[in-house]
Amino acid sequence: MKKLIAFWLTIFLLAALFCLPAGAAYGTSPPETVSEAYIVMDTSTGQILVEKNMDQKEYPASITKIMTALLALENADLDDTHEMTYEATHSIESGSTHVALTEGEVVTLRELMYAMMLTSANDAANGIAEMIGGTIPAFVDMMNEKAAELGCTGTHFANPHGLDNENHYTTAHDMALIAQYALSLPDFREFFGRDKYTMSPTNKQPKERYFWSQHEMLYDSDYTYGSATGGKLGWTPNAKHTAVTVAERDGMELLCVVMNSTVASEKYKDTAALFDYCFDSFQKIILTKQSLQGFQIPLLDGDDRQVGEVRIYPDNEVDVTVHRLYDKIDLALSYNVPDAYRVGEEISPTLTVTLKKNSGAMYPLSRTYSLIYEREDYDEETILAMRVKEPNPFWGIFFRALGWALLGLLGLALLLFLVMVIIRFVNLSRRRRRQKRRNRRLYR
Repeated sequence: MKKLIAFWLTIFLLAALFCLPAGAAYGTSPPETVSEAYIVMDTSTGQILVEKNMDQKEYPASITKIMTALLALENADLDDTHEMTYEATHSIESGSTHVALTEGEVVTLRELMYAMMLTSANDAANGIAEMIGGTIPAFVDMMNEKAAELGCTGTHFANPHGLDNENHYTTAHDMALIAQYALSLPDFREFFGRDKYTMSPTNKQPKERYFWSQHEMLYDSDYTYGSATGGKLGWTPNAKHTAVTVAERDGMELLCVVMNSTVASEKYKDTAALFDYCFDSFQKIILTKQSLQGFQIPLLDGDDRQVGEVRIYPDNEVDVTVHRLYDKIDLALSYNVPDAYRVGEEISPTLTVTLKKNSGAMYPLSRTYSLIYEREDYDEETILAMRVKEPNPFWGIFFRALGWALLGLLGLALLLFLVMVIIRFVNLSRRRRRQKRRNRRLYR
Protein backbone atom coordinates (compact mmCIF):
# COMPACT_ATOMS: atom_id res chain seq x y z
CA MET A 1 0.00 0.00 0.00
CA LYS A 2 2.81 2.43 0.87
CA LYS A 3 4.51 1.68 -2.46
CA LEU A 4 1.29 2.43 -4.32
CA ILE A 5 0.88 5.75 -2.52
CA ALA A 6 4.52 6.66 -3.25
CA PHE A 7 4.04 5.77 -6.92
CA TRP A 8 0.98 8.00 -7.36
CA LEU A 9 2.61 10.84 -5.40
CA THR A 10 5.59 10.72 -7.77
CA ILE A 11 3.30 10.79 -10.80
CA PHE A 12 1.45 13.79 -9.36
CA LEU A 13 4.65 15.73 -8.71
CA LEU A 14 5.99 15.03 -12.20
CA ALA A 15 2.70 16.15 -13.75
CA ALA A 16 2.76 19.36 -11.72
CA LEU A 17 6.34 20.00 -12.82
CA PHE A 18 5.55 19.60 -16.52
CA CYS A 19 2.47 21.80 -16.21
CA LEU A 20 4.50 24.81 -15.12
CA PRO A 21 4.08 27.66 -17.63
CA ALA A 22 6.69 27.70 -20.40
CA GLY A 23 7.23 31.44 -20.00
CA ALA A 24 8.29 31.07 -16.38
CA ALA A 25 11.95 31.03 -17.45
CA TYR A 26 13.23 34.26 -18.98
CA GLY A 27 16.42 36.24 -19.20
CA THR A 28 17.15 39.63 -17.70
CA SER A 29 20.23 40.51 -19.77
CA PRO A 30 20.48 40.60 -23.59
CA PRO A 31 22.98 38.19 -25.14
CA GLU A 32 26.48 39.26 -26.09
CA THR A 33 26.87 39.86 -29.82
CA VAL A 34 29.66 40.09 -32.35
CA SER A 35 27.66 42.65 -34.33
CA GLU A 36 28.68 46.20 -33.43
CA ALA A 37 25.13 47.53 -33.56
CA TYR A 38 21.68 45.98 -33.30
CA ILE A 39 18.06 46.65 -32.48
CA VAL A 40 14.99 44.49 -31.88
CA MET A 41 11.63 46.20 -32.47
CA ASP A 42 8.02 45.14 -32.04
CA THR A 43 6.66 45.70 -35.57
CA SER A 44 3.09 46.38 -34.45
CA THR A 45 3.95 49.23 -32.07
CA GLY A 46 7.47 50.32 -33.06
CA GLN A 47 8.52 49.66 -29.48
CA ILE A 48 12.25 49.01 -29.02
CA LEU A 49 12.89 45.97 -26.84
CA VAL A 50 16.69 45.81 -26.83
CA GLU A 51 19.46 47.68 -28.65
CA LYS A 52 23.17 48.27 -28.83
CA ASN A 53 24.66 51.32 -30.54
CA MET A 54 21.40 51.68 -32.46
CA ASP A 55 22.11 55.34 -33.37
CA GLN A 56 25.72 54.71 -34.43
CA LYS A 57 26.26 55.42 -38.12
CA GLU A 58 27.12 52.31 -40.11
CA TYR A 59 27.38 51.34 -43.77
CA PRO A 60 24.26 49.33 -44.66
CA ALA A 61 25.37 47.40 -47.79
CA SER A 62 22.44 45.65 -49.52
CA ILE A 63 19.85 46.12 -46.78
CA THR A 64 19.63 49.50 -48.55
CA LYS A 65 17.44 47.67 -51.06
CA ILE A 66 14.57 47.62 -48.56
CA MET A 67 14.18 51.36 -49.14
CA THR A 68 14.44 50.85 -52.92
CA ALA A 69 11.72 48.18 -52.75
CA LEU A 70 9.26 50.21 -50.69
CA LEU A 71 9.57 53.23 -53.01
CA ALA A 72 8.94 50.95 -56.00
CA LEU A 73 5.80 49.51 -54.40
CA GLU A 74 4.52 52.97 -53.52
CA ASN A 75 5.06 54.47 -56.98
CA ALA A 76 4.43 51.81 -59.62
CA ASP A 77 2.45 48.70 -60.49
CA LEU A 78 4.23 45.35 -60.35
CA ASP A 79 3.22 44.57 -63.93
CA ASP A 80 4.70 47.81 -65.29
CA THR A 81 7.64 47.25 -67.64
CA HIS A 82 11.01 48.98 -67.95
CA GLU A 83 13.71 48.94 -70.62
CA MET A 84 17.15 48.66 -69.06
CA THR A 85 19.66 51.40 -69.94
CA TYR A 86 23.41 51.32 -70.40
CA GLU A 87 23.80 53.36 -67.19
CA ALA A 88 21.76 50.90 -65.15
CA THR A 89 23.62 47.82 -66.40
CA HIS A 90 27.18 49.17 -66.53
CA SER A 91 27.51 51.59 -63.60
CA ILE A 92 27.80 48.91 -60.89
CA GLU A 93 31.20 47.75 -59.69
CA SER A 94 32.88 44.90 -61.54
CA GLY A 95 32.31 41.64 -59.67
CA SER A 96 29.36 42.90 -57.65
CA THR A 97 26.14 40.88 -57.52
CA HIS A 98 23.94 41.02 -60.64
CA VAL A 99 21.59 38.88 -62.80
CA ALA A 100 23.10 39.82 -66.18
CA LEU A 101 20.45 42.30 -67.23
CA THR A 102 21.49 43.92 -70.52
CA GLU A 103 20.91 47.27 -72.21
CA GLY A 104 17.56 47.27 -74.00
CA GLU A 105 16.17 44.31 -72.05
CA VAL A 106 12.49 44.79 -71.16
CA VAL A 107 11.50 43.48 -67.74
CA THR A 108 8.60 43.96 -65.34
CA LEU A 109 8.88 45.61 -61.96
CA ARG A 110 7.88 42.29 -60.40
CA GLU A 111 10.91 40.55 -61.98
CA LEU A 112 13.23 43.37 -60.94
CA MET A 113 11.92 43.11 -57.37
CA TYR A 114 12.55 39.37 -57.14
CA ALA A 115 16.03 39.77 -58.63
CA MET A 116 16.87 42.57 -56.20
CA MET A 117 15.39 41.09 -53.01
CA LEU A 118 16.34 37.41 -53.45
CA THR A 119 19.74 37.52 -55.16
CA SER A 120 20.52 41.14 -54.21
CA ALA A 121 21.09 42.08 -57.86
CA ASN A 122 22.56 45.58 -58.14
CA ASP A 123 21.63 45.94 -61.82
CA ALA A 124 18.00 45.25 -60.86
CA ALA A 125 18.18 47.94 -58.17
CA ASN A 126 19.46 50.42 -60.76
CA GLY A 127 16.65 49.44 -63.12
CA ILE A 128 14.05 50.07 -60.40
CA ALA A 129 15.65 53.44 -59.61
CA GLU A 130 15.41 54.58 -63.23
CA MET A 131 11.90 53.20 -63.58
CA ILE A 132 10.61 55.07 -60.52
CA GLY A 133 12.76 58.20 -60.44
CA GLY A 134 13.52 58.70 -64.14
CA THR A 135 17.22 58.80 -63.30
CA ILE A 136 19.27 57.17 -60.57
CA PRO A 137 20.21 60.52 -58.91
CA ALA A 138 16.54 61.58 -58.88
CA PHE A 139 15.61 58.29 -57.24
CA VAL A 140 18.33 58.74 -54.60
CA ASP A 141 16.73 62.10 -53.75
CA MET A 142 13.44 60.24 -53.27
CA MET A 143 15.20 57.79 -50.94
CA ASN A 144 16.52 60.57 -48.72
CA GLU A 145 13.17 62.37 -48.68
CA LYS A 146 11.41 59.17 -47.63
CA ALA A 147 14.00 58.50 -44.92
CA ALA A 148 13.35 61.94 -43.44
CA GLU A 149 9.59 61.38 -43.67
CA LEU A 150 9.92 58.13 -41.69
CA GLY A 151 11.83 59.88 -38.89
CA CYS A 152 15.36 58.73 -39.79
CA THR A 153 17.94 61.05 -38.27
CA GLY A 154 21.25 59.31 -39.06
CA THR A 155 20.73 58.27 -42.67
CA HIS A 156 21.96 59.47 -46.05
CA PHE A 157 21.69 57.39 -49.21
CA ALA A 158 23.96 57.81 -52.24
CA ASN A 159 22.74 54.92 -54.41
CA PRO A 160 19.82 52.45 -54.65
CA HIS A 161 21.82 49.25 -54.04
CA GLY A 162 24.17 49.83 -51.09
CA LEU A 163 27.62 49.47 -52.66
CA ASP A 164 30.26 51.27 -50.61
CA ASN A 165 30.18 55.07 -50.67
CA GLU A 166 31.34 57.30 -47.83
CA ASN A 167 28.13 59.34 -48.17
CA HIS A 168 25.94 56.23 -47.98
CA TYR A 169 25.22 55.38 -44.35
CA THR A 170 22.45 54.71 -41.86
CA THR A 171 21.86 53.39 -38.33
CA ALA A 172 20.29 50.24 -36.93
CA HIS A 173 17.42 52.32 -35.56
CA ASP A 174 16.78 54.05 -38.89
CA MET A 175 16.86 50.74 -40.75
CA ALA A 176 14.30 49.35 -38.32
CA LEU A 177 12.02 52.34 -39.02
CA ILE A 178 12.41 51.81 -42.78
CA ALA A 179 11.78 48.07 -42.56
CA GLN A 180 8.80 48.50 -40.22
CA TYR A 181 7.19 50.82 -42.75
CA ALA A 182 8.00 48.51 -45.67
CA LEU A 183 6.30 45.62 -43.85
CA SER A 184 3.08 47.65 -43.77
CA LEU A 185 2.91 47.74 -47.58
CA PRO A 186 0.61 45.07 -49.07
CA ASP A 187 3.10 43.34 -51.45
CA PHE A 188 6.40 43.79 -49.62
CA ARG A 189 6.28 40.55 -47.62
CA GLU A 190 5.97 38.52 -50.83
CA PHE A 191 9.48 39.57 -51.85
CA PHE A 192 10.89 39.79 -48.32
CA GLY A 193 9.94 36.21 -47.41
CA ARG A 194 10.19 34.38 -50.75
CA ASP A 195 12.90 31.71 -50.94
CA LYS A 196 13.05 31.20 -54.74
CA TYR A 197 11.69 32.52 -58.03
CA THR A 198 11.97 31.67 -61.73
CA MET A 199 12.22 34.60 -64.15
CA SER A 200 10.73 34.06 -67.60
CA PRO A 201 12.72 34.61 -70.82
CA THR A 202 12.87 38.20 -72.10
CA ASN A 203 13.50 39.94 -75.40
CA LYS A 204 17.25 39.71 -74.68
CA GLN A 205 17.50 36.44 -72.73
CA PRO A 206 15.94 33.28 -74.23
CA LYS A 207 16.47 31.19 -71.11
CA GLU A 208 14.84 31.27 -67.71
CA ARG A 209 16.76 32.72 -64.78
CA TYR A 210 16.56 31.19 -61.30
CA PHE A 211 16.75 33.23 -58.13
CA TRP A 212 17.29 31.90 -54.59
CA SER A 213 17.18 33.81 -51.33
CA GLN A 214 20.55 34.45 -49.74
CA HIS A 215 19.11 34.61 -46.22
CA GLU A 216 19.86 31.22 -44.65
CA MET A 217 17.47 31.66 -41.72
CA LEU A 218 14.51 31.45 -44.13
CA TYR A 219 15.09 27.95 -45.55
CA ASP A 220 16.60 24.61 -44.59
CA SER A 221 20.23 25.30 -43.68
CA ASP A 222 22.64 25.27 -40.76
CA TYR A 223 21.09 28.56 -39.61
CA THR A 224 17.38 27.91 -40.15
CA TYR A 225 15.17 29.80 -37.70
CA GLY A 226 11.68 28.33 -37.63
CA SER A 227 9.94 31.56 -36.64
CA ALA A 228 11.60 33.69 -39.35
CA THR A 229 9.21 34.99 -42.01
CA GLY A 230 11.40 37.33 -44.05
CA GLY A 231 14.75 39.04 -44.33
CA LYS A 232 17.45 40.78 -46.35
CA LEU A 233 21.24 40.49 -46.07
CA GLY A 234 24.10 42.77 -47.00
CA TRP A 235 27.87 42.72 -47.26
CA THR A 236 30.58 45.05 -48.52
CA PRO A 237 34.20 45.48 -47.41
CA ASN A 238 33.29 48.63 -45.44
CA ALA A 239 29.91 47.58 -44.11
CA LYS A 240 30.94 44.02 -43.16
CA HIS A 241 27.88 41.80 -42.68
CA THR A 242 24.42 43.30 -42.14
CA ALA A 243 20.99 41.70 -41.83
CA VAL A 244 17.36 42.65 -41.38
CA THR A 245 15.12 39.78 -40.28
CA VAL A 246 11.50 39.41 -39.19
CA ALA A 247 10.14 36.58 -37.02
CA GLU A 248 6.76 35.81 -35.49
CA ARG A 249 5.92 33.68 -32.45
CA ASP A 250 2.75 33.41 -30.35
CA GLY A 251 1.17 36.45 -31.96
CA MET A 252 4.22 38.69 -31.47
CA GLU A 253 6.16 39.85 -34.55
CA LEU A 254 9.67 41.18 -34.01
CA LEU A 255 12.10 42.90 -36.35
CA CYS A 256 15.86 42.53 -35.80
CA VAL A 257 18.60 44.59 -37.45
CA VAL A 258 22.26 43.66 -36.97
CA MET A 259 25.09 45.70 -38.49
CA ASN A 260 28.86 45.58 -38.78
CA SER A 261 29.36 41.89 -38.07
CA THR A 262 32.84 40.73 -39.01
CA VAL A 263 32.03 37.02 -39.51
CA ALA A 264 29.36 35.80 -41.95
CA SER A 265 27.86 33.21 -39.60
CA GLU A 266 27.71 35.60 -36.64
CA LYS A 267 24.97 37.73 -38.16
CA TYR A 268 22.73 34.63 -38.03
CA LYS A 269 23.83 33.60 -34.54
CA ASP A 270 23.38 37.14 -33.18
CA THR A 271 19.94 37.47 -34.79
CA ALA A 272 18.76 34.09 -33.47
CA ALA A 273 20.06 34.81 -29.95
CA LEU A 274 18.36 38.22 -29.87
CA PHE A 275 15.08 36.77 -31.14
CA ASP A 276 15.15 33.95 -28.57
CA TYR A 277 15.87 36.37 -25.74
CA CYS A 278 13.08 38.77 -26.71
CA PHE A 279 10.45 36.12 -27.44
CA ASP A 280 11.19 34.39 -24.12
CA SER A 281 11.58 37.50 -21.99
CA PHE A 282 8.90 39.90 -23.21
CA GLN A 283 5.13 39.73 -23.17
CA LYS A 284 2.37 41.75 -24.78
CA ILE A 285 -0.11 43.45 -22.44
CA ILE A 286 -3.42 44.59 -23.90
CA LEU A 287 -5.30 47.55 -22.44
CA THR A 288 -8.91 47.35 -23.62
CA LYS A 289 -10.91 50.40 -24.66
CA GLN A 290 -13.15 49.86 -21.64
CA SER A 291 -10.17 50.10 -19.26
CA LEU A 292 -9.02 53.43 -20.75
CA GLN A 293 -10.39 56.87 -19.96
CA GLY A 294 -12.62 59.04 -22.14
CA PHE A 295 -13.14 62.80 -21.90
CA GLN A 296 -15.72 65.47 -22.72
CA ILE A 297 -14.36 68.99 -23.08
CA PRO A 298 -16.23 72.23 -23.92
CA LEU A 299 -16.38 73.43 -27.52
CA LEU A 300 -15.78 77.21 -27.53
CA ASP A 301 -16.39 79.85 -30.17
CA GLY A 302 -14.06 82.74 -30.93
CA ASP A 303 -15.31 84.67 -27.88
CA ASP A 304 -14.70 81.71 -25.56
CA ARG A 305 -18.41 80.98 -25.24
CA GLN A 306 -19.33 77.31 -25.00
CA VAL A 307 -21.32 76.18 -28.05
CA GLY A 308 -21.08 72.41 -27.59
CA GLU A 309 -18.89 69.55 -26.40
CA VAL A 310 -16.07 67.44 -27.84
CA ARG A 311 -15.71 63.72 -27.05
CA ILE A 312 -12.17 62.35 -26.77
CA TYR A 313 -11.61 58.61 -26.46
CA PRO A 314 -9.27 55.75 -27.46
CA ASP A 315 -10.17 54.34 -30.87
CA ASN A 316 -8.79 50.85 -30.24
CA GLU A 317 -7.27 48.73 -27.54
CA VAL A 318 -3.64 49.54 -26.73
CA ASP A 319 -0.87 46.94 -27.04
CA VAL A 320 2.22 47.38 -24.89
CA THR A 321 5.21 45.02 -24.93
CA VAL A 322 7.02 44.79 -21.58
CA HIS A 323 9.59 42.54 -19.98
CA ARG A 324 8.08 39.66 -18.00
CA LEU A 325 9.46 41.28 -14.85
CA TYR A 326 6.52 43.68 -15.11
CA ASP A 327 2.76 43.41 -15.45
CA LYS A 328 -0.25 45.65 -15.98
CA ILE A 329 -0.04 47.08 -12.46
CA ASP A 330 3.41 48.48 -13.28
CA LEU A 331 2.05 50.64 -16.11
CA ALA A 332 1.40 54.36 -15.65
CA LEU A 333 -1.09 56.06 -17.99
CA SER A 334 -0.77 59.77 -18.73
CA TYR A 335 -3.40 61.59 -20.81
CA ASN A 336 -2.56 64.76 -22.73
CA VAL A 337 -5.99 66.32 -23.28
CA PRO A 338 -6.70 70.08 -23.63
CA ASP A 339 -9.09 71.85 -21.27
CA ALA A 340 -11.22 73.09 -24.18
CA TYR A 341 -11.52 72.94 -27.96
CA ARG A 342 -12.00 76.10 -30.01
CA VAL A 343 -13.93 75.97 -33.26
CA GLY A 344 -11.67 75.24 -36.23
CA GLU A 345 -8.46 74.38 -34.37
CA GLU A 346 -6.51 71.13 -34.63
CA ILE A 347 -5.72 69.23 -31.45
CA SER A 348 -3.65 66.11 -30.82
CA PRO A 349 -4.89 64.37 -27.66
CA THR A 350 -2.64 61.47 -26.68
CA LEU A 351 -2.16 58.70 -24.16
CA THR A 352 1.38 57.93 -22.99
CA VAL A 353 2.15 54.59 -21.33
CA THR A 354 5.26 54.32 -19.16
CA LEU A 355 6.50 52.12 -16.35
CA LYS A 356 5.86 53.49 -12.88
CA LYS A 357 8.81 55.15 -11.21
CA ASN A 358 8.86 52.62 -8.39
CA SER A 359 8.99 49.63 -10.73
CA GLY A 360 12.79 49.58 -10.87
CA ALA A 361 12.57 49.18 -14.63
CA MET A 362 15.54 47.70 -16.46
CA TYR A 363 13.88 48.41 -19.79
CA PRO A 364 12.62 51.97 -20.41
CA LEU A 365 9.08 52.15 -21.74
CA SER A 366 7.43 55.21 -23.23
CA ARG A 367 4.76 54.60 -25.87
CA THR A 368 2.43 57.37 -27.04
CA TYR A 369 -0.90 56.64 -28.71
CA SER A 370 -3.23 59.08 -30.46
CA LEU A 371 -6.74 59.54 -29.11
CA ILE A 372 -9.75 60.11 -31.35
CA TYR A 373 -11.92 63.17 -30.95
CA GLU A 374 -15.41 63.82 -32.30
CA ARG A 375 -16.62 67.35 -32.81
CA GLU A 376 -18.80 69.38 -35.12
CA ASP A 377 -17.08 72.33 -36.74
CA TYR A 378 -19.60 75.17 -36.56
CA ASP A 379 -19.39 77.89 -39.20
CA GLU A 380 -19.92 81.57 -38.39
CA GLU A 381 -23.58 81.44 -39.41
CA THR A 382 -24.27 78.57 -37.02
CA ILE A 383 -22.44 80.32 -34.18
CA LEU A 384 -24.42 83.53 -34.87
CA ALA A 385 -27.65 81.54 -34.69
CA MET A 386 -26.53 80.10 -31.35
CA ARG A 387 -25.86 83.57 -30.05
CA VAL A 388 -29.34 84.80 -31.12
CA LYS A 389 -30.86 81.99 -29.14
CA GLU A 390 -29.07 83.14 -26.02
CA PRO A 391 -31.40 85.13 -23.68
CA ASN A 392 -30.97 88.91 -23.56
CA PRO A 393 -29.11 89.87 -20.33
CA PHE A 394 -31.83 92.51 -19.45
CA TRP A 395 -34.59 89.97 -19.60
CA GLY A 396 -32.49 87.61 -17.60
CA ILE A 397 -32.17 90.19 -14.84
CA PHE A 398 -35.86 91.07 -15.12
CA PHE A 399 -37.03 87.48 -14.83
CA ARG A 400 -34.65 86.82 -11.96
CA ALA A 401 -36.01 89.91 -10.13
CA LEU A 402 -39.58 88.85 -10.90
CA GLY A 403 -38.80 85.40 -9.57
CA TRP A 404 -37.46 86.82 -6.35
CA ALA A 405 -40.52 89.10 -6.05
CA LEU A 406 -42.90 86.20 -6.53
CA LEU A 407 -40.93 84.19 -4.04
CA GLY A 408 -41.20 87.12 -1.58
CA LEU A 409 -44.96 87.38 -2.11
CA LEU A 410 -45.31 83.66 -1.62
CA GLY A 411 -43.34 83.92 1.59
CA LEU A 412 -45.49 86.84 2.77
CA ALA A 413 -48.69 84.94 1.95
CA LEU A 414 -47.39 81.95 3.86
CA LEU A 415 -46.56 84.17 6.83
CA LEU A 416 -50.05 85.71 6.78
CA PHE A 417 -51.58 82.27 6.60
CA LEU A 418 -49.56 81.15 9.62
CA VAL A 419 -50.60 84.30 11.55
CA MET A 420 -54.24 83.61 10.73
CA VAL A 421 -53.89 80.02 11.84
CA ILE A 422 -52.29 81.11 15.09
CA ILE A 423 -55.02 83.72 15.73
CA ARG A 424 -57.68 81.14 14.94
CA PHE A 425 -56.04 78.68 17.32
CA VAL A 426 -55.80 81.30 20.11
CA ASN A 427 -59.46 82.33 19.72
CA LEU A 428 -60.56 78.72 19.74
CA SER A 429 -58.57 78.08 22.91
CA ARG A 430 -60.16 81.09 24.60
CA ARG A 431 -63.67 79.93 23.69
CA ARG A 432 -62.97 76.50 25.12
CA ARG A 433 -61.71 77.97 28.38
CA ARG A 434 -64.79 80.20 28.71
CA GLN A 435 -67.06 77.22 28.01
CA LYS A 436 -65.36 75.19 30.72
CA ARG A 437 -65.85 78.00 33.25
CA ARG A 438 -69.59 78.22 32.41
CA ASN A 439 -70.00 74.51 32.83
CA ARG A 440 -68.37 74.55 36.27
CA ARG A 441 -70.80 77.34 37.49
CA LEU A 442 -73.84 75.40 36.23
CA TYR A 443 -72.94 72.22 38.17
CA ARG A 444 -72.23 73.88 41.52
